[in-house]
Amino acid sequence: MNINIKPSVLKSASRLLCEQVTNGNCLVDTKVRDNGNIIEWHLANGDVIEVINNMDYSTGIAVTPSTSICHWRDGDCLFERMFLSGSQ
Repeated sequence: MNINIKPSVLKSASRLLCEQVTNGNCLVDTKVRDNGNIIEWHLANGDVIEVINNMDYSTGIAVTPSTSICHWRDGDCLFERMFLSGSQ
């Protein structure tokens, strides 16, 4: 399966993951979903770091207007950064 996340966004998300691992948290699972438009990194403490291409299907064509990086803990978003299509 291909990963459809831009390299610059993956680099930012990887920094967030590395920070967690450096602080003693372990990566326990990685999931690539929605044809490579979503990547989830699951950590031992239950946190999830998620990278999502926010797709817009209103035109009938799948357009990626933005990509988000979110760090979740117990259903709460601790961190979110959004990259607009032209600024990634």
